Amino acid sequence: MWNVCAKLLRQELKRRGAKIQLARYLGVPRQRLNDFLKVKSRLPDAELTLRMLHWLSETRAGRDPAL
Repeated sequence: MWNVCAKLLRQELKRRGAKIQLARYLGVPRQRLNDFLKVKSRLPDAELTLRMLHWLSETRAGRDPAL
């Protein structure tokens, strides 16, 4: 399931500034996102995964997840 989630996130993160927005929302360095989504050298814990899914759903719905 993580591979599907990562694929959806990578598609959404193509927009300019989206990576830094997600990193700030999660409270992790942007490089850590790269480790999770592209390098696949790390996996997020359950809390970060849920926050990523929340960010994804809010962003796709056109709302600001940080609010």
